[in-house]
Amino acid sequence: MSDSNRQKQEFYLSIKETAEKLRTLAGELERGVVTINNEKCKIAAHTDVKIRLKTKGDTFSSNLKFKLESPLPPGDGEDGKDDSKGESTSSTGLAVESYKDLKMRMSKDFKAIKKSCLVEQAIPESDLVERFYHDSKTMCTYPDKGEEFYEAFLKQTDSLYEAFNTSDLKAMSSSVESLARSRSDCHEKHK
Repeated sequence: MSDSNRQKQEFYLSIKETAEKLRTLAGELERGVVTINNEKCKIAAHTDVKIRLKTKGDTFSSNLKFKLESPLPPGDGEDGKDDSKGESTSSTGLAVESYKDLKMRMSKDFKAIKKSCLVEQAIPESDLVERFYHDSKTMCTYPDKGEEFYEAFLKQTDSLYEAFNTSDLKAMSSSVESLARSRSDCHEKHK
């Protein structure tokens, strides 16, 4: 089988998130279709599935390797809904991306949230806030990328999310300003 039918993923998750991801993977394997890099893929007959887990403190580094039959056409997901939209909004979904891609998307999302709250004085779109919230949880599982900032950043993200859920623009704006400071401090130290 060609290299184009071989897929590999690497991700960093907490022990709990790793367990959830493996349960999700087990269910998908039973159905014969897995999600890899935002793409539904059929598992080939006589498929090799390799899973490697390494622990570092309370975080797992995980590698998944699959030999695939073929990607499913767009809109041919398990539930019949169009899955071709793009990025996963779930930190426990199997669609995993590189740290750099995640960081870039989070940066764009944060700028849009900041503009909405501080400039336009409006509650941002729910998809944007949801994705940023879940991506923040994923981002804070990467080792050596600012771990000393993770706890405070996650608390600020939780505050932003709570304010969003209650449609409290003033609290959201305050959370955005706090997140901007934390983000700046972290990026200054870890660039």
